[in-house]
Amino acid sequence: MKIIEKTHWSTIDVRKMCIRENLYTEGDDEDYGKMFDIVRDHPAPTPEIIYRVADDINRHSEGQTVANIMYILSNSVIRRCYDIEN
Repeated sequence: MKIIEKTHWSTIDVRKMCIRENLYTEGDDEDYGKMFDIVRDHPAPTPEIIYRVADDINRHSEGQTVANIMYILSNSVIRRCYDIEN
């Protein structure tokens, strides 16, 4: 048996998370758009891409850490599904 995990996220969910967590309060629309481009360009996020997005969010936020933002993204934004092959 082989278990394959697939991950995905959306700009809408990232935006909702930023609003809910009061993040990205120091960026403008252009900054926000560039961060969303990363999410759109990588619909199946890897740890490295999650780091890039979290780092961008952190640079435009107050009172957070990249690791904490990665945790929030991983647990409230990124969706996982599984395929099982026999």
